[in-house]
This record gives sequence, structure tokens and C-alpha cells, in this order.
Amino acid sequence: MSKSIDHLKNIVKMNDRLFINSLEGITEEQAKERISDHNNPVNWIAVHTAWARYNMLAMLGKPAQNPYEGMFEGFKPFDPNFEYPSLSDVKEKWGEASQLLNEALENVSEEHLQSESPLKSPIGDFTFGGTFAFLVQHESYDIGQMGFLKKYLTKEPMKY
Repeated sequence: MSKSIDHLKNIVKMNDRLFINSLEGITEEQAKERISDHNNPVNWIAVHTAWARYNMLAMLGKPAQNPYEGMFEGFKPFDPNFEYPSLSDVKEKWGEASQLLNEALENVSEEHLQSESPLKSPIGDFTFGGTFAFLVQHESYDIGQMGFLKKYLTKEPMKY
């Protein structure tokens, strides 16, 4: 039976691949570089995106222990004095979150998706499904930033 969330599952699966592809060829040193004082480096964006993916699980009724808990709550900005996890660490945690998210997407009920979410997303749909849709868009936006920075840092585009 088709669920209202099925189209988002396709984007989540594509983002699984694009996240890894956007980090390909970036060194740990490059990942810490900022192109200006007003931009986040790749490592911050990558860890933030993985952190958010763990939070997406809660919107599907399957919360999991977030390895990056405390790093971004309350819209915490980039801190140049903080040592963010390595790209290899974030890729590993991304893989773990992705597996859990794919399982949660298969098992979430329509009843849960239509229930009111305590987190009110800016898209105006305050259900768990609507909030999840916003978080998928947010994830895609973050991966787009990572792809732009990959091209800047490596001179190679992100591959689909």
C-alpha cells in the first residue's frame, strides 16, 4: 500500500548517496576551511546534516541516540574553537542513521504521519509528515551547500 510519504523516500535515498558523493575527495584539512567569515565549513555542515538525520527519526516515531547530541540544539552556530568530528566519523554515523531512517520509513503508519508534531515546521503543515517533509528539504539544502563547497575545494563537481 502506498503511503503519503513514499515520494520523500526517493529523495531520502538519493540524499544517502549525494551526501557521500559531496564529501568525495575533500581532505580533513579542506573540510575545516571556510570560504569567508560568514560561511560554515564542510565539516560543520556534514556533522549538522547527520545530526539532523538522527532527529528525522523522531518525526517517524523511531528516535535513536544521536551521536552529535548537544552540538547544534538551539540553532548553535559554527564555533571556530570547537573540534568537529572527522569526515570518516560523520560518514560512518551517516550510514548508521541512513539504515535506521530507511527502516523507519518502511514502518511508519499513516496515522502517525497525520498526527500533530510538537515541532512546528515553517511549511505550515504541523503534522509529523509535514515536519518530516521540511526536514528532507533542509537536508537537501545542506547537501547542496556541501556540493558547492566540494567543487570549490576539489575543482570536481558532486556526482549524482
